[in-house]
Amino acid sequence: MVLNFLKNLTIATHTPDPEVDKIRIRVKSTIIFSSLLSLEYFSTKYKFYTSLIQNEDRLAMSSAKDFRYLIPEKIFKEITEKAKEELPNIINFWIFADRKENFGIVNKYIVNPDLRKNKAHVKPRSWMRYKKSKIYNMRKFKQEMAIDIVWQGHTHPSGNEKLHAIDKRILKYLSNGVMIIIIPEVEEREQKAHLVGWYYDKRYTKKPIIEKMVFEIISE
Repeated sequence: MVLNFLKNLTIATHTPDPEVDKIRIRVKSTIIFSSLLSLEYFSTKYKFYTSLIQNEDRLAMSSAKDFRYLIPEKIFKEITEKAKEELPNIINFWIFADRKENFGIVNKYIVNPDLRKNKAHVKPRSWMRYKKSKIYNMRKFKQEMAIDIVWQGHTHPSGNEKLHAIDKRILKYLSNGVMIIIIPEVEEREQKAHLVGWYYDKRYTKKPIIEKMVFEIISE
């Protein structure tokens, strides 16, 4: 509509008209100003949601070393059994926890429907889409479920509790985040069920800070 208006202003006269030129300049200035405002709005919104994901990953935790991570025995058995059922595939979870002073206690988990199961670690098809999806889902879960902490987790059928190279690439792209590793039981390899977390932060240092999150199994 605006472009047609400008076109009509140009066609309106065959000779230069100062008044028409002034109107065209004002209209163009308004369009440019509005575009800049929109750009700043979306930029501010993106920064807000980025800070949200960072705060969610480490809600009021000064350090993974001085924060306790608890998981009820029932939930631990369920999630590791699910990991065992899906062998040899890697499956992804959303893990939820309540914060109580200096410790977080897992209260629920669900399989992440947005990430397909694979037999090997696979990098995201779109890094930006992966980040936006994580931000959106964490915000949604927090609002709808009234929970304090949301983590992403996935299984390591091999039994290796350390971060895979793809895990590190994802965390590096996010700059800050938590990755929970679920180890299924495999009797043939004498592999015991296990769960461990890794906190990653590269926002303020050249070398990333990577801290292990040790989960304590508790009886309900």
